[in-house]
Amino acid sequence: MATNDNTPFCDICQHRDLNKSAEEYCPHCEEALCDDCTEHHKISKSTKSHQTISIEKYNKLPSFIKQISHNCPEHGCILEFYCKSHDYFCCKICSISAHKECKEIIYIEDFLTPSRGHQSVALDNIEKVLKKLKSNISSALKDRKRNLTELREQKRVISEHIKDKRNEVNELLDHLEEELLEKVSALEKTNCEKIVEVMTKLEDEKEKVEGIQKEVESVKMFASDLQIFMGTKAFQESISTNEINVQQIYDNGSLNNVIVKCTFNEKLEGFIKDIKTFGDIETDYSETHVSFSWKSDISAQILKPKSVAKSIETINVRLGRRININRETISGCAISEAGDMLFLHAHRNIMMKYAPNGNFISESSINPEPSGVGYDLAVIISNTVAVSSGGNNPQQIHLIDMNSTNTSQVFQLGDYCYGISYSNDSFICCTYHNGIKIYDRSNSNVRILPNSPKSADHTYVASNAKHIFHTNWRDNSVVCYDFNGQIQWRYVDVTLLRQPYGITLDTNSNVYVAGYDSNSVVVISPDGKQAKELIGASDGLAKPRALFFHKTKHLLLVANYNNYGAFVYDVI
Repeated sequence: MATNDNTPFCDICQHRDLNKSAEEYCPHCEEALCDDCTEHHKISKSTKSHQTISIEKYNKLPSFIKQISHNCPEHGCILEFYCKSHDYFCCKICSISAHKECKEIIYIEDFLTPSRGHQSVALDNIEKVLKKLKSNISSALKDRKRNLTELREQKRVISEHIKDKRNEVNELLDHLEEELLEKVSALEKTNCEKIVEVMTKLEDEKEKVEGIQKEVESVKMFASDLQIFMGTKAFQESISTNEINVQQIYDNGSLNNVIVKCTFNEKLEGFIKDIKTFGDIETDYSETHVSFSWKSDISAQILKPKSVAKSIETINVRLGRRININRETISGCAISEAGDMLFLHAHRNIMMKYAPNGNFISESSINPEPSGVGYDLAVIISNTVAVSSGGNNPQQIHLIDMNSTNTSQVFQLGDYCYGISYSNDSFICCTYHNGIKIYDRSNSNVRILPNSPKSADHTYVASNAKHIFHTNWRDNSVVCYDFNGQIQWRYVDVTLLRQPYGITLDTNSNVYVAGYDSNSVVVISPDGKQAKELIGASDGLAKPRALFFHKTKHLLLVANYNNYGAFVYDVI
């Protein structure tokens, strides 16, 4: 930009070696103006349509909004065009040099003007999300304060009980009483410290939210349309980080209600000589008393450029890392928000965890009882993953925390589930006898997807809000359904894709499929009309089956079924 954050002098006058205080700022010209230059700016034919703001208001804008330029960073010309094919703003030179072959180039005015109302709505939605996030944090803080009070009251009550009971026994129990009091105090102190630590984290997140709220308010008042349009992306990323941080506090059990209980030895009344302990103190982590509401429907409406699906010809991958896995028959995989990788050893009740650098971290059981469960993984929210059982009992879906690898919830299905996906608060399962079945999260509504194959065992499925994508190795097909079971398209090309298994989607709903027999990963356009091989046997693929696309990191994880190898690719 032509000016710094303070903008003390008029840029036009400084070109004439004059130092005059600036009073207005023009975002289009990116120049600070004194009163005289402002008047000329308002009547000049080339600038009279420009909207200026006062320097005072300009300085209230967030710094990243100020850095959004109306000029091309490469050529210095005004950004006049928008290329739909590349989702990119460009100047005259860009449109001729880099976008000459692009068919969908329009004037920025034609792109932005219809969206003005939506931009305002977008900022309103951001404010609503921030308000809800702040409300969630405030609720959590209030709940933690309540629990602190409860713990201290519980300590007081338990201490009185202990003293009352102590009065009924002889002096032999004095040291036991002291030990028990120390135990309850230690537990109370430990748990209170944990709660205070959580409160500190929540206060920090609350401050961040309040900061963003102020920035949004200033952007609404003073930023240009283009600045609002481009700046909203940054707001959304910041809010997403806040939401993830607060949700992680919720997911890792930090908001579990802590109750300290005391139980006395049953023999205390009658057999004092036999008593070895005065009682016991334990902590009960009961259900959380607070609940969060993220208003995800509002978050989803926050303005961002309509994601123009790139031609699959422009999609490429770059190998980031190869992971040596110490087991074969890998049938499912996923990547956590922290970048850790999870792999399922098919039908062996084993889930393995690897660090982002490829180092082995741990191996854990999916089901606590000995069994042969384990087939596919589906990320639910944040760091929670659903694990399907495959063709062995128990017929369940296990919800597992991706950080601790502990099971948080189990869903009873009454059917064998192989490939699994999660959309619209429902589990989509490939079953043995009933084709593709959809279970809502409450498990109160179960239905079979019409037109799906009768036998969908050992097949995979992916989904978004509107469609379900199913791979069938039996007929080498990839089929797209809507949620009513109507077939949208069917893709079959045995020269490119044979025995398709693992399937995943990117942010534009491009479909990535692992070809088990063709030793390849193929990407298919959302309409099923285009396809190309992204990765092949020459890249090290050997019977690939498990596949996962990380939508925020733009990473593609591919695992060979029985070759002890997996690969992480950057999708570019």
